[in-house]
Amino acid sequence: MNARSSASDSFTGHFFSINFFSGRFFSGKFHWHRSRSIYSGVLATIIGLGALEAAIAAPRPHAAITPSQENIASITDAASIHPTAIASEINQNTQLPTSAPTEPQQLARNRDQSEVRSIWLDRETIVNASNPEGLAQIFERFRAAGINTVFVETVNAGYTVYPSDVAPEQNPLTRGWDPLQAAVDLGKVYDIDVHAWVWLFAAGNRAHNRILGQPESYPGPILSARPDWAGFDNQGNLIMPGKPKPFLDPANLEVRQYLIDLLDEIATRYDVDGIQMDYVRYPFQDAMANRTFGYGTAAREQFYELTGVDPVNIPPRNGGDRRLARLWSQWTNFRAERVSSFVAEASEHLRRRHPGLILSAAVFADDTYYRHHAIQQNWEEWADLGWVDWIVLMSYASNTREFAELIQPWVMESSFHSTEIIPGIRLLNLPTSEASNQIQHLRQLPVGGYALFAADNLNSEVQAMLAGVNVEGSAIASKQTD
Repeated sequence: MNARSSASDSFTGHFFSINFFSGRFFSGKFHWHRSRSIYSGVLATIIGLGALEAAIAAPRPHAAITPSQENIASITDAASIHPTAIASEINQNTQLPTSAPTEPQQLARNRDQSEVRSIWLDRETIVNASNPEGLAQIFERFRAAGINTVFVETVNAGYTVYPSDVAPEQNPLTRGWDPLQAAVDLGKVYDIDVHAWVWLFAAGNRAHNRILGQPESYPGPILSARPDWAGFDNQGNLIMPGKPKPFLDPANLEVRQYLIDLLDEIATRYDVDGIQMDYVRYPFQDAMANRTFGYGTAAREQFYELTGVDPVNIPPRNGGDRRLARLWSQWTNFRAERVSSFVAEASEHLRRRHPGLILSAAVFADDTYYRHHAIQQNWEEWADLGWVDWIVLMSYASNTREFAELIQPWVMESSFHSTEIIPGIRLLNLPTSEASNQIQHLRQLPVGGYALFAADNLNSEVQAMLAGVNVEGSAIASKQTD
């Protein structure tokens, strides 16, 4: 997830509050519930939401900002043998929630207060199952381990695992059966909640291309059909050097509508208990090394309408120039707002049409300042305003001490109203005793449960450990309710 094509993928507090006008940073201890106004409505602080909406909706009389012909040609050439179009109707009048509900968002279904014991069911494990019978064996192991919630990888690298009327292509390795429907059916048999885990802005994966026999340059089924939906780095590259994945442009209205249509299709067609949004961000960047991303056509045009400046002409290192520093801060905030406003829009749509659905986001546990500047992922705003029900932290650590330090700011020093925090534990190369210790540590904290990455690493030793700790956890919960 965020780099999750398989369980073998690798991933990569001090806080600074930001003066959005000057770009200056002020040291201080982070308490989100005391500082959230700094990040919420970030573009309203800079240029006003009305101006932003007008810029997005405004006609484009000029054609000055376009991706280079080489960029478009390279995407189109790599995709020449693949589907040619993705039909998508766009409603430019969608109203986004810009403040928290008067009352905290409540789930429509009745939920007890039991611990969420979840696991990510990765694409590789689904493919290896090969049919509903093989998937049933995996669910049997989940039940034996005490797992009660499964995040089924439903959209990966631009492919759906099910036959979709919205997405351009089902994963070739799952054709002939519907893994998501099989998982929903098995969830009812084994009393396990099933959530659809969906990649949003990451649209392909070079590692996946090798598995499918595609050329390394293949951008994935979405961008092969719609190269104009692509994001680019500040050098014009579709994929940043050293990175494996192309990304969509979150500012593109067609991209946003496509993703909402896809989420709605999943929630309408399948009786899933929830939807988990992943890759709700830009790829990792290092501005000081002049490695930045987000320069899709739509983003550049919208920012130009707001400021009169093409963001490709704003250097991240400004040499003390206050005007350039302010413009760079505005550009960073603009990109973060495009991500956050999509979460708001998707949340509003799904809650209105599917009120019983649990919405979650898989996010990085890094500090606020780093995430804002490296990936433009301000998930505290999503939690604070009730746009998601669960924040599932990718809080992966090799030992319990590091794990505790990573999650402490989010579970002990922050308040997110009704949104639950569910820390994640990565099983790959983690001693079973350490996994057990991290679960036991969480049971001393005010969290909703835990999430394990991933099913590919659920061996017999880990399964036996989970069975033991989950029986113990159930006994503790039972005593507390007596």
